[in-house]
Amino acid sequence: MPTLRSCTWLLTLGLALCSCKKGEDKADDGKADGKAASKDTKGEADAAGSDEGEASLVVAEGDDNVDGPIPPEASMVLFSIEGALMPLACFDKASGAVKSGKACLAMVKEGEAVRLDAGFSNARNKSAGGPVVPQCLAGAGKEVAIGVEGLSDVNYKFATWPPAGVRAVKLVKDDTMGGSALSVDDDTKAKLLAAIQKNKASAKGEVELHQVAEVDLDGNPTKEVFYSVFIKNPKMSEQYLWSGIFVATDGKTDALSLVEKSKSLKDIFELRATVDMDGKDAREVWLRLVWAEGGGDRLYQKKGGAFEPLGQWTCGAAR
Repeated sequence: MPTLRSCTWLLTLGLALCSCKKGEDKADDGKADGKAASKDTKGEADAAGSDEGEASLVVAEGDDNVDGPIPPEASMVLFSIEGALMPLACFDKASGAVKSGKACLAMVKEGEAVRLDAGFSNARNKSAGGPVVPQCLAGAGKEVAIGVEGLSDVNYKFATWPPAGVRAVKLVKDDTMGGSALSVDDDTKAKLLAAIQKNKASAKGEVELHQVAEVDLDGNPTKEVFYSVFIKNPKMSEQYLWSGIFVATDGKTDALSLVEKSKSLKDIFELRATVDMDGKDAREVWLRLVWAEGGGDRLYQKKGGAFEPLGQWTCGAAR
């Protein structure tokens, strides 16, 4: 009969052998699936990615990486999604200019690859079709978008041509439009009200927030903070006394700058993303204008202390 000492020794040896075998199995799995594991790890890191550092590179399972040049080394088109791809702006490498409208549509040839992105997960390369009428302009007969199959499969948020262009786009997270993100102190609210009344003295009442988003436009350590705000109209539920979006450069609320305001007093603004369209100066700002019946999108470039629009609002949103 084995002694207690020998039993202890045998048990220790068995555990050690089991541990080694588990390690060997891990190594074999890693060797066999190394390529897949590496891709998955990169996908997870990029999906987490990020408001800081390099633009996130979201790679969907089964799709190729989106390596390749981006502005200023290559031309690029950024699209919003309206049942088709509507160009927001484009960079023309030949002229070094950022453009909008028909010039952007002409840059993408039928059959070329475009990248559809749903945010921080799920992206696909698709083939561009021909010119079509976007859903938001149905009946208008305006072929101002590019058709792509499979748009209804996923809630895609934007698209780029070429696919590598997704690396120039940093989406703003959805949680900037609710919950704790909208909790600001009384001092900040007072400064926002003062900025509103500087623009429109008759706008009086409680300042309410629709979005508060921190983004990096210029590479400085301190981020910019965008405030989408409004004051309700007590007499008309479907209108505001004032609605617009401000930016606090480097987070300084003492120097709030107006990016855009509502002309109809029926809409509200959302910061959707920042984009490096030309590889120089401050990043462009992508705003969405939202009202009861729909919405539209437009890009803005920072020039000096002001933001200048690139082209018109999409979907005929001349608001």
